[in-house]
Formats: sequence, C-alpha cells, structure tokens
Amino acid sequence: MICRSLFCHKILKQSTRVRLYSTVLDKTKAPQITTIRIDLNNLKKSISDNLISSNNDEVTKFLQKEDNDKTLLPPSLRQVRTIMDVHKNNVVLTQMGSFYELYFEHATQYAPKLNISLTSKKYSSGKVPFAGFPLSQLNRHLKVLVNQLGYSVTIVDQFQNHTPIDNDPNKFFRKVSRIVTPGTFIDEAFENFRENSYLLNIEFPSNCMNKLADSNTKIGLCWCDLSTGEIFVQEVQLKDLISAITRIKPKEIILNSKLLEFNIENGEWYPELVELKKYFVKFQTLPAQYHTVDTFYNLFFSGNNDFIRRQLDHKLRSFTQKEIASLRNILEYVQDHLPDCSVNFQLPERQSTTRIMQIDSRTNSALELHSTIMNNGKRGSLLSTIRRTVTPSGTRLLTNWLSAPSLDLSEITERQTFVGLFKRNFSFNNTLISQLREVNDLSRILQKFSFGKGTAIDLIQISKSLKTAFGISKMMIALMPTLRKKEQILLQKLIDQLTFDTTLIDNILESINEDKVISQEKSPDTGEDVESQNTDKSISNSESKRDILDTIIPSGYSPLLQRYHDEYFLNLKKKDTFENICSEFLINTFGIRKATLKQRQNNSFALLVNGSPTSLVKLDNWVNENNEFMDATFHTLQKSNQTRWLSHSELTDRASRIELSLLKIKKEEDNVLNSFKTQLLERCNEIRIINSTLAYIDTLSSFAKLAEEKNLICPKVDNSLELKINKGRHLMVEEGITSKSLQRFVSNDCNLDQGDIWVITGPNMGGKSTFLRQNAIIVILAQIGSYVPCDSAHIGLVDKIFSRVGSADDLYNELSTFMVEMIETSFILHGATNRSLAILDEIGRGTSGKEGISIAYAAMNFMAEQNQCRTLFATHFGEELNNLIQKRPGTTLSKKVKFFQSKMIEIDRIKFYYDYRMVPGICTKSDAIRVARSAGFPESVLEEAEQILTAGKDGN
Repeated sequence: MICRSLFCHKILKQSTRVRLYSTVLDKTKAPQITTIRIDLNNLKKSISDNLISSNNDEVTKFLQKEDNDKTLLPPSLRQVRTIMDVHKNNVVLTQMGSFYELYFEHATQYAPKLNISLTSKKYSSGKVPFAGFPLSQLNRHLKVLVNQLGYSVTIVDQFQNHTPIDNDPNKFFRKVSRIVTPGTFIDEAFENFRENSYLLNIEFPSNCMNKLADSNTKIGLCWCDLSTGEIFVQEVQLKDLISAITRIKPKEIILNSKLLEFNIENGEWYPELVELKKYFVKFQTLPAQYHTVDTFYNLFFSGNNDFIRRQLDHKLRSFTQKEIASLRNILEYVQDHLPDCSVNFQLPERQSTTRIMQIDSRTNSALELHSTIMNNGKRGSLLSTIRRTVTPSGTRLLTNWLSAPSLDLSEITERQTFVGLFKRNFSFNNTLISQLREVNDLSRILQKFSFGKGTAIDLIQISKSLKTAFGISKMMIALMPTLRKKEQILLQKLIDQLTFDTTLIDNILESINEDKVISQEKSPDTGEDVESQNTDKSISNSESKRDILDTIIPSGYSPLLQRYHDEYFLNLKKKDTFENICSEFLINTFGIRKATLKQRQNNSFALLVNGSPTSLVKLDNWVNENNEFMDATFHTLQKSNQTRWLSHSELTDRASRIELSLLKIKKEEDNVLNSFKTQLLERCNEIRIINSTLAYIDTLSSFAKLAEEKNLICPKVDNSLELKINKGRHLMVEEGITSKSLQRFVSNDCNLDQGDIWVITGPNMGGKSTFLRQNAIIVILAQIGSYVPCDSAHIGLVDKIFSRVGSADDLYNELSTFMVEMIETSFILHGATNRSLAILDEIGRGTSGKEGISIAYAAMNFMAEQNQCRTLFATHFGEELNNLIQKRPGTTLSKKVKFFQSKMIEIDRIKFYYDYRMVPGICTKSDAIRVARSAGFPESVLEEAEQILTAGKDGN
C-alpha cells in the first residue's frame, strides 16, 4: 500500500508552486499577507498519472473522496465548500441565521485564533468541524483576522427570497457580499477618524521586469479611501515610487499577479522596493475581458449621473495612460470586493510630483513626522506636537500636508495669509475653533449613506454640521470690513465654498425628534431573545401606550404617516374598549382579580388572567363548555395556580392590528430617513466641498493657535535657493525640555545657499543631530503654510529632503549598519537636486577610519559639485576632512564648505555641561570617556581608557 502522506508530499513537490511571505514579528511594522498559490489542476493531473502507474485501489478511492463527500453534504454546506474552493486564500465567514460560521478546515484553523469554541456537526459523510459567533461580533473578529493576522476575509451573507410558502426550502439564499482586506475594511475605517485608510494600486509597465531597472521608468498610481470617497491618481518615476508610497501610507497595496514571479519586494530588480515588505501587499488577477473606465461609472454616483459622466470624461482626458490603467485596476478591485455596496467616489484628482515636496521613508522616520523612532508612538512626533485641529477631516488634512509639503508658492503664501489673519483676530479665531468643534465628519457620513448604513443620529449630525458651516460663513462676512483687500478676496473664496441651501437641512432637523433619537441610542436593543426576558410587554392602556409610542418622525410629517398614526390609535382604542369589557365580564362573572392583554414569550398576544384557585376553576369550567363571548369563544393556552393565559379572536386580532400599525409607522419612518439620505447624496459634491473647506479652515486656524502658543513667526518663502534661519528651535525637543524642567532650548542660526555645506562637529550628545533635524523640520513647517520656531527665516523652496541620521542594523533585509548607511547616502547622491536639502550624520563612521574619511570626503565633494544641494553634514571626522580639503585648494568643495562646532564646557574632571550653540570651528574631542562615565562605566575602565588616550597623544 502507498503511504498517503509520502505520496502527497511527492506530488506537491513535483506539481505545485508555493509562494510565502514571511510574517513580520516586529509589531511596529504592518502584518504581511501570507499567500499560498497551488496549481490544483496540475496537482490532480499528477495524482491521476501516479494512479495509472500505481494501479492502486486505495489511491483511487483517495482521489474520488472529495467529490463523493460533497454530494453527501446538505446544499448549504456544499455551497460553503464551493466558495472556499473559489476563495482558497481567504477566510470564509458564512451567515447561518443570526451567526457567522466557519466550516471544515477553516473552523479548525481559525477558531483558536478568534478564541471561539470549535465543535462539529454530524452528516452522512462524517463530522464537519464548525465554529461561529453572533452577527453583532463581526467587526471585532474582522479586526483580529484582517488587522492582526493579515488575512483576507470573504463574507457570505444570507438573504431572504420573497415567497408565500412559510416552509419553502429555498426561502433563504446566500452569496458573497464582500471581501474584506485592510484597504476595503470600511467598518474600521468609519471608526478611524484621524487617519485615511488608503487602498493603493501600483501599475508597472508591461514586461519592465524582464530588463534592468531604469530609475526613470514611469509608474502609474491610484489610491482611494472608501470611507471618505476620495480617489487620486499620479504618475511617478521609479526612483520616486517609495517616497510616494511613504507619503500615501496605504493600508493595502495592490499589484498585478503577473509580478509574483519576480519577487520585487526582495529588491533584486530595484533595491528600494524592499520597502514593500512593510506593507500589506495583495496580488490582483485582472479579468480576461478588458474593462474600460466607463464600465465603472456607477461607482461615481452623485444624483446627476449625466453630469458626473461628462465631468469624469473630462478628467480622464487629462490623465496619462499609466494613471488611467491604475485607476481602472483599483475600480475593478473595489467592485470585485464590494459587489453589493453602492460606492460613492468623488471625481478622481490628479496629484503632480512637481507641486509637492518629496520625503522618503527614511527621512520621514528620522524626522519623526508622524511617529517617534523610540517606540513608534504618536506622542512626541511632529504631528502630535503641532496638532491643534478639532475636526476629523482637519486632522487628516494636516497629516497629509506633513507627508507632502507644498511646492506651490502662491498656495503657501495664501495659507500664511490666513494664519496671519486668524492670529491677528484672536477672539474671532477662538470663536471659530469653538464652532468647528461642533462639526462632524461629513464625508464619512455621506459614505455611510452610500453603503446603506447610517442612522437618524448621522442625519442630525450632518445637518447640524452644515448649519454650523453656514454660521461660520456669517461670522466671516461680519469680519470682512476689518480686513485688508487681499484678505477680503481670499476670505470671500471660503465664504462662497461654504454656501449651501439650508432648506433641506432645516426640514431634516424639524422632522426628526432629536430627544427621542438620543434616548433610543442610549438604551439600544440588548439583542436578547424574547424567551430570555422575564417580563411581558403589556399594551393594556391607551394613555400609557401613547407615551410608549417611540417614533422619531412627527405624525404630521406626511398624510400617509398621519394615517398610520390614526390607524394605530383607533385600533388601540378599540382594543382597550374590548379589553375593558372582557375584564369587567370576567371579574363580575367569575370573581377573578385582573385580566390584562399581554405579549407572550413567543410574541403572540393573549389575555393574562389573575385570580384565586376557586375563581379560576369556575372560569375553566365555563371555557371548557365553549361558551361564546362577543361572537367567539375563549381558549386556554397555559395554566398555573393563580393565572390563566386565554386567547380570544377579537383581542388577538386587535393586538395584531396594533403591531401591524406600528410596523407601518416604522417602515414609513425608515422611508422618510432614506429619502433624506438620498437627497443629501444627490448633493454630495456640494457637501464634500464644504467638508474640505472646513478642514482647510480648521488646519489654518490651528496654525494660528500654535503660533500664539509657541511664539512662531511667519517665514519668507520664495523661489530662491537660500536657507537662512535666525535662532531656530526644535519644536519637539523644546517641548520635551520645558515640560520636564525650567531649562530653555538653545537656539541656533543656519545660513545656506546653493551648494553650501556646513560641517557640524561636536562632542557626543552635543546637539549635532538635533541641529540637523530642526532645520529640516522648519523647512517642512514653512512649506505646509505654518509659522516656524525661530526669530526670522528666509526659505527658498525645497523640492526634496533627504536624511542620513543615525542608523541600525536592518535585520529584516539582512543589511548591516554600514550597508544601511551607504544605501541611504547613495539615495541622496542619486536623487538630490540644487533645490534639495540634505542632512547627513556620521557618513563613513561604520567602517575603518581611513576608509570612512575617504567616503565622507568623496560624498561631500560630489554633493558640492554635482548635486549642489544645501547640506548639513555632522561628523566626528572634522579635523581629518579639513586636512583633506586644505590639501585640495581650488575645488568647489573648498569654496562651499564651512565648519561649525558645539562645545562641552569643563568645570572639573567630573563636572561638565554642554554648550549647544553652533560657532565656527572644528571640535577635536568627542569626550567619549565623559559620556561613558555618565553612563556608569566602572572607574577602573575609565582610568585605563584615559591612560591609553594620553599615551596615544604623547606618541603623536
């Protein structure tokens, strides 16, 4: 007999192609997708070939087992099995009634990871493992599967067929409603107010991997946020691709499945693409049938579809072929993953690389723009230090601006004008900020409506926010007479963009009972089964029922709703009348204590009779004799010592009519709410403009508040190549110092022109890296339109910022510290222009002294002659570099380089302090021994080190 495990291993080895991505253990990095691709057809053919050669009955049964097992399963599980086979790389969650369930190997594999019970169901084919959880827990388990474990999840939902037959076996059907990945996880995106959840597609040229990489190759990008409807396209060169990805910060990256075989994330084709390992990457197989962009017009719904079609056609004519291809791919992906969702994208916007500063991932990390190096947390980053925004959209806009500072001089100047206006009108700005706090996330509320989500609360919030926007425009109009002409023109643009006809929102606010909505939100349905409730719902009194009637739309809203309300109270009155007659008859005739119409645990209505055993026996005898009461008889449903449940056709009918009236009212209220949502969606373009305008105002008013708090000044930004900063400060370090002590941050000047290189020397911990970073941060702040921390600043536009600040082994990519240092320096040498700013720390320090000095000198010389960028160069090789420069007089470097130093002031052998002021000169002592003493080295070690150091100096 053939050993089955060895046989399968042999076949798999021969006929499968398996592709694995390692899971990142470092929690600071995004989880990686694990993809296993197996050619099942080849596998089956290989098994068949082996069967022919082996002629073994046991193996023949093994081959046929899967098909035979399927026929023995019930139809629902056969469908689950089929879906699992189609979506073989995904976790499949199938709705069965009020639960989502996992079956077969998925139950065995994922139940422990979700911490849910694993069990099984027995069928004629054998036991089938399964596990499940209530529908209400879907979002919680999706977060584990998608965000923590990096899986894609296929959700199969249950739908009802409209059939008059109660026991129709085809009453329900199931189908794939969506596929959840990090970029399409809309449930979480709606909760993540401060960040965008971008899905990014990268379109490489056909067959480009078959030849050597060309850094000038054009790449198409398209990225979208399903939770806001934003969608963008861009064409970049290969050398700028990673900078673009860093700026976008996608939750998920889509690549063509044809790229799988090239292992581009290993950097073999282009080294920088190793950065892809930090992201969730999904390979997309495009359909055989080519789809043009106009196939996806339905994803750009906005009421007037003809208008949108014309606008989109106009946009597409301005896009490049790569941008259109990338746009088409992402729309295909969205439609495939959200087949039942009505996506509402805004018109795609094109971003130009010539209009934004480029910041690569290393510089972003080194400058701690969004998170700190130490713990990858937000606290202590530049974003957390400067953030004063009060709206979700304003915070997202600030985040995007930090990732992509502007190169548009007129835009920067316009932002500065607004910051100055808001700062100067302090009282107005405080009131403005107070008003902005009342604004909700309009774009995400609109997207909720598009996806068929959203409640009455969302309608109230969006209406109130639009009302607030209208109030802000009135405030601005009142401020206009006090402003300069230029400020009036700019402010009028904002006022025009906040214009919105308030008729609709007034109607919404007047039609929805906000108090009732809030009370319903505070006491939501517990979700418990009726059987588990200890109390029965009584509808015994008209007046109390009037109070209990929990409607959020007034009955007078429409004639239809008024009719349903009238119908409800008419039925309630008739029920009360008949109930009172019944109660009076039963009390007077049989001596019972009380009779009340109530809803039973099975949701049916019946008369609950309370009385003594004697009175109840009399009642039983009368009921058993089928005596009629009001043209019908009572029937006993349930007995106890002191109670009886009685049914009567008239009471049951009246109760049913009341419930039906309530259902009609609820349905009509839903129709009204849906009508409001549709009307708002039809005006989504206007609302999105208002939302982006409010975000713009929020960000710039926050800059004004920040400038007031931190004593910031307005920089001069122009097209020159200067970088002149007087008494600059590092905002994050300054905040850390002032929060812990009464010390003041030591400010420093920086004065660079085209090709200038400042070589910064000083002792360890002498502030060299801080000085380098603070000047880069000041440039970034200036080009997002903010005021900056210094006494004065003249900043010629910077197109790229490069950094080589600090380093560590990159174990993930198997790179040493020195190799990381060389790669980062190489990027600067290849990518910097005469408009760039480069900050470099310790070039060449990771190798032997002579080789390190030679590399540092050669890099500086190349930057002075070729790149001609503005450069800050910190090093411990100051004296050696100066000697080399002196030996080569007349070079560009000798004319462009200047040496500056910070000092350590010695009080005695033990005591010292740092003077962080940068002054001309070269520091010849790193004072490593003093730093070692501060770190707690044993005194004997320090003494020996001092002896060796002294002996070395004497020998020289």
